[in-house]
Amino acid sequence: MDRITAEKILEEAQNMNDGAWVRHSYNVACLAEKIADKMGLDSEKAYILGLLHDIGRRNGNMEARHTLEGYRFLNDVGFEEGARICLTHTFQYKDVDGIYDRWDCTYEEKQFIRDYLNNIIYDDYDRLIQLCDALSLSNGYCYAEKKMVSSVIKFGFKDTTISKWKAILDLKEYFDDKVKENIYELF
Repeated sequence: MDRITAEKILEEAQNMNDGAWVRHSYNVACLAEKIADKMGLDSEKAYILGLLHDIGRRNGNMEARHTLEGYRFLNDVGFEEGARICLTHTFQYKDVDGIYDRWDCTYEEKQFIRDYLNNIIYDDYDRLIQLCDALSLSNGYCYAEKKMVSSVIKFGFKDTTISKWKAILDLKEYFDDKVKENIYELF
């Protein structure tokens, strides 16, 4: 998958279901590209993965289901790395209940995601998109803590919220160490 193709896919998705998620996806992509460049990862790949992480939203308004819809779509077009990111980006730690959204999938679909996550090892691209997703809004970037609070206001506090917050803060610390500076300086 190249950058131009990924941008065309997002444009088509925007025509199907326009919304703040599109601008958010661009912000995730741009931040992922900057961080990847700083740490010696493939910045083009990081941009593409960030751009398409929420592509499942092309199918309409949904909550957790967008992860599965994106996975299916990108697998169908032959972009397995992107499909993987669609599933991993919202799970900073491997607990399918550790999400802000509500589950709008069947039990079998949720079980598929659980099994998928339990059978992979996160790499730096999984972690990078997880972090950039947690720092990106539709109108720019924010500290992790601001997005955490806004997500709880939107979706409510759950038994898994503290674990999710710790995982996000651990990701920030991990990437701060990797790039040898505060990630927030890259906004």
